[in-house]
Amino acid sequence: RLLRLANGRKCEFCCEKSVLSLYQDMNIGAFSCWNCLTKGKDPLTKAFKSSWSRCWKNPIYRCILNHPRLASRYKSKGRFLWIQDRLDANGDKIGPLILWKNIDEMANSTEGANKNTALKAGGHSIRASYDTERDALGLGINAWIDQYMTDNLAAPPKEDYAEFIEAYTDITERAERIVREKEQKRREKRQAKEEKRQQRERERRAIVDKFLLDLEPLIDEPYRGLAMKKASSSFRTFETPFIEDLVNPWVRSNGIINDNTAIEVAEKANEVLRLFPKLLELDFLSDDDAFEKAGKAFFREKFPNVEALFNNTSSFWSNGLNSKFVDLLKDGQSFKAICSLERNDLSPLLLATEPTASRSSTHLSSNSRKSLARRVWRKHWDHLDTDSSFDSTKNTLAFQASHNYIGQIFAKLDRYATWLGQEEKIADEDRRKSMLNEIVNGYYSQTLDYFMEQKDFELVKKYQTDSAFRFDEIHRMRGQN
Repeated sequence: RLLRLANGRKCEFCCEKSVLSLYQDMNIGAFSCWNCLTKGKDPLTKAFKSSWSRCWKNPIYRCILNHPRLASRYKSKGRFLWIQDRLDANGDKIGPLILWKNIDEMANSTEGANKNTALKAGGHSIRASYDTERDALGLGINAWIDQYMTDNLAAPPKEDYAEFIEAYTDITERAERIVREKEQKRREKRQAKEEKRQQRERERRAIVDKFLLDLEPLIDEPYRGLAMKKASSSFRTFETPFIEDLVNPWVRSNGIINDNTAIEVAEKANEVLRLFPKLLELDFLSDDDAFEKAGKAFFREKFPNVEALFNNTSSFWSNGLNSKFVDLLKDGQSFKAICSLERNDLSPLLLATEPTASRSSTHLSSNSRKSLARRVWRKHWDHLDTDSSFDSTKNTLAFQASHNYIGQIFAKLDRYATWLGQEEKIADEDRRKSMLNEIVNGYYSQTLDYFMEQKDFELVKKYQTDSAFRFDEIHRMRGQN
């Protein structure tokens, strides 16, 4: 039987399927596959669930199920217990001593009822399952179960198995000791490996720190403090993106650092930094063209010196001096480079230059005017994102078209404001201003398109005040698009 359990490969009942889990099959003393164990017309076992009401009402069940001589296969559905006695090919009895039906018989016996009463009298409910083993020992329940098995199940007394139990206990303890020793060796190996990794990391960090220390004095003096400003975030080393990109192969990617690395990186950084003064001269913008003249005035106010370039906040999380900016600057595309610092959004020019500077609607808030300028800019200046070179003629025409369009919007807004005030169509002045600002900002930015499309102000007013009408009109416009 032991040899069969230790060396078997196929189920001893169907002789077809392989059995992989030796430990689980030794729990029931038979070498069987899962199908023969739980399924088919004549399964070997049947689930006994501790969640059944009789188990909750009668604490003795838990003591029986936890008894060391109860052989079972434990799965999520419960404990699978042997259904009936079976014989092997030689006619010898095999399988567990306690059958599925014996659980109820044992619990419902006279002595079982007495033990159950004693458990309840001591205040031990089945919910206190972690106490059941201690309770069973204190009340002699385990000894009673052993005696019940001898008297009613024809089970041999444990004394007959003393030699086997001793050998089994010895080998189990030895196996557990070996497992602990192996686990300790693995733990020590992992710890040694982690210590080596940390040591390599410290050595690498020391090399990187020396590299950065050697790099800083090699940066040109006028820009050194600005370019080498450390980042507040742990995800970056420097605030300026193109400096971060230059050092990243050695700081973040474990590149090989030698004596010349700092010099090479400094030369690349200085090559870019020396282009900044020329960029800020803005000689690439002409004073004879209205747009270029306005752009020059805007950029001179925005970036009066190199320090302002490094302190730029228009690009959200960085100052915008990234690899894209550097590539454009090296390629001689100064206008596209400096525009990229503003994310190609020069919409403030439309509000600061004539003919629209003096025609800005007094009914719009400052945020609404800026939002309108951005929308108009995106409408006429998408070529800044796609053109590969500076096109002065196209920029001039786009500037004129932008001014004309935003001027038309301001004029129509003024007429609409006057119309709303007539005959007290909207008596509340604050409400009128709110409606005018909604045209620029409201309803998924489609209100402005509808406003410029309509000639009848009555429909515009209905669009703003009647949600059902607005819903229908939005779907109509989407259908047209």
